[in-house]
Amino acid sequence: MPSRLPHREEFMEKLVKFFRVAIDQPGMLSERILITGESGTGKTATARKVGDALERIARNRGVDLIYAHINCRTTSGKFGLVQSIIRQAAPTLPLRGYGPIELLHALWDYLNEHNKFLILTLDEIDYYLRRTGEDIIYELTRLTDAITNVPQRINFMFIARNHSFMRDMSQETLSRFRPQERLEFPPYLEDQLVDILKERVKEAFRENAVSDEIITFIARNTAKYGNGDARYALLLLLSAGFAADRDEQSAILPEHVREAQEKTDPKIRDEDVTMLTDDEKLVLLALARHLKREKEAIFLPLEGVESSYRVVCEEYDVEPVGRVMLHALVKQLKAAGVITVNEKFEPGLNGVKAEVLEKFLVDLLKRRESDA
Repeated sequence: MPSRLPHREEFMEKLVKFFRVAIDQPGMLSERILITGESGTGKTATARKVGDALERIARNRGVDLIYAHINCRTTSGKFGLVQSIIRQAAPTLPLRGYGPIELLHALWDYLNEHNKFLILTLDEIDYYLRRTGEDIIYELTRLTDAITNVPQRINFMFIARNHSFMRDMSQETLSRFRPQERLEFPPYLEDQLVDILKERVKEAFRENAVSDEIITFIARNTAKYGNGDARYALLLLLSAGFAADRDEQSAILPEHVREAQEKTDPKIRDEDVTMLTDDEKLVLLALARHLKREKEAIFLPLEGVESSYRVVCEEYDVEPVGRVMLHALVKQLKAAGVITVNEKFEPGLNGVKAEVLEKFLVDLLKRRESDA
C-alpha cells in the first residue's frame, strides 16, 4: 500500500470522524457507512488506510478495536464469507462443525467475552449480493439489532461500485443494512493522476527513470481513455517500466507507454486503420515514422509531420495535399480516434507503438498497390 493517498485526504478525514464514536464511546452505536465509486477511485486503499489509523488511535485510547477488510469477490458463498471474517476478526475460533449463522453468533460471543470491537469492511458487496444473495448480510447486520442491552461490537463499512444493488434488496434486509452515511468517490482528474503517479515513481523507480513528460502522458491517457482509474494509470506505468528494462533503457520512453497501453487496453483496432482513406493512411504513416525516429517525443509539431508526410508521398508516388488539407486530415484522424492531439494541435499516437503501426500501414499500402 502506498505511504500517501493524494486527493483522498478529505475522504480519510470524514471516515475517521465518522468512526470516532466507536473509539470515544465504544459500543454505543453500530456505525454503518456506504462507499461508492468506479474502479480505481481509491475506495479500497482509503478504507484500509483509515482502518489502520483507527486501530492505532483506539490502541492509544485503551480500546481493543479490530479492523477486518474482506474482499467479497474472492469469497465463495455464505460460509466462505463468514470464514474470511472469522480468520481476521477472531482467528482462534474453530471453524469446523459450525454453520455460517452459528459462526456469526460465536464471533459476537468472542467479541463480547474479550471486550473487543470490530470495524468490518465488506468490499465489493454489490458483486457478492448479485452472486450469492442477501441472507448472510441480513444475519450479519441483524446481529447488532437483535442482541440488546449489551455494547454494540460491530461497525460496518460497505464498498460498492454504486447504489443500484440496494434496489434489489428485500425491504427487511434493507431496513437493517441501511447506512447512516454515504461517500461517493469520483474518478481522478488528470492533475490528480499526475500527483499519484509522482508518488509511486518516488517509491518504486530510480531517479530520472520517469520524466515529468512521461507522467503527464500516462495521466492524460488515463483521464481521457481510462475513466480516471488510478489502477489503470499505475498498470501503464509498471508495464512501461518493464518494457524499458527489456530494452535496456535507463528511462521510460513514450514508445514504452504506447506499448503498455496497446497490451493493456488497445485503442486502435485493425479495422479502424483499414477504413481510413489513402490520404489519411499516408499522414498516419508519416506520424508513426516520425515518432519512431524521435524516441522521446510524445507529440510532434505539425510542420514536422508535414515534412515527413511529403517524404512518404514521394515514396508512394502520390501528390501531397497542401497545409490546409493536411490540417483537416489530422482533424479527421483525431475524430476517428486513431490519433490524439495536445492543446497546440500537435498530433501524437495513443494506444499503439509507432513501430507496430508503421508496419501495419506499410503492409496495408502494399496490398492496395497489388490490388490496383
